[in-house]
Amino acid sequence: MDITESLLDYGKKILVIEELAELIKIRQSDSEKLFETIEGLKSEGIIEPVKSSGTNGNLRYPLYKKYRILIRREADEETIKAVNRLHPMLLKSGYLTSNPLKYIELKEIVDGLNSFFFSDRNGAYISRKERSYDIFGREKVLDDSGVKALLHKLGISQEDLRFYDTPEYCFRDYIPVRKDSMTLLICENKDIWFNIRRHMFEDEWKSLFGIPVDGVVYGEGNRISQKEGALSEYVKFMGEPEVEFLYWGDIDREGFDIFKRTREVNVSLRISLFVPGYRRMLERAKGTSLEDSPSSKKEGWDFSELFTEFTEGERIYLKTVLAENKLIPQEIISYTQLEP
Repeated sequence: MDITESLLDYGKKILVIEELAELIKIRQSDSEKLFETIEGLKSEGIIEPVKSSGTNGNLRYPLYKKYRILIRREADEETIKAVNRLHPMLLKSGYLTSNPLKYIELKEIVDGLNSFFFSDRNGAYISRKERSYDIFGREKVLDDSGVKALLHKLGISQEDLRFYDTPEYCFRDYIPVRKDSMTLLICENKDIWFNIRRHMFEDEWKSLFGIPVDGVVYGEGNRISQKEGALSEYVKFMGEPEVEFLYWGDIDREGFDIFKRTREVNVSLRISLFVPGYRRMLERAKGTSLEDSPSSKKEGWDFSELFTEFTEGERIYLKTVLAENKLIPQEIISYTQLEP
């Protein structure tokens, strides 16, 4: 095997001088011959020095400590034709057309992707592991760092492959019938979530306080607002239906702050206050002595922009509750008080 073939088969693009000397079968102690051979490879455009690596300090036969291999194998005509027959999604970045030999190296992965894009399987979203098995017959291929790097070079996103990462937060929900368009009620607290779920299951409720509701989701207090895009991931997990979320929680600084933060970390979703629920809470609380809120939120936080759908009297009461750092808990509405 000649030097050129040895360099092509080496598998690395940059060699230290010791590796290069071993590859071209010249002892480093034979400084003159090593120098002449490396200079010859340089003049033929086969290698070039990595000048930032510095030299070996030999003034008579100076060599750099690292060299870069410039040559590469040329793909044969059949390989080039095979690359050109791939789906346009695999060619859009130009990576494979510029590096056709990568097709041979990564043939199993590229062929799997090619079959996927030419198939009719790319409709509904499924999980990463499900899509990996669907394409390659193995569930962890899309987790591989090398495959992720290839997808990046090809300009292929997880949206192109129609998969999602299973949400870190799998919210507890009850949705009797999944639809393409739904209204889901988020409850901050477990008791009222369970009570609404019970009515929907046992009594087949399809609305609450006159508002159509297709399902109920337990927000678990602060948990729903703590992760960027948690609700957005949840919607993608369901197959990306059109969802309008209604939020219902405690009336205190903390409760409204959770709502605001939930909207801020899910900007692509429609999330609004479940006004009839809050209105029912205000009615129940009138004339009662309110407990202090455990909220640590600072005095002076302004939530007035959230209250535009309430009456003037309700807005005054809400502002008083918040100004005095009081609490009207969501549990003020018991199971029987959910009735219309």
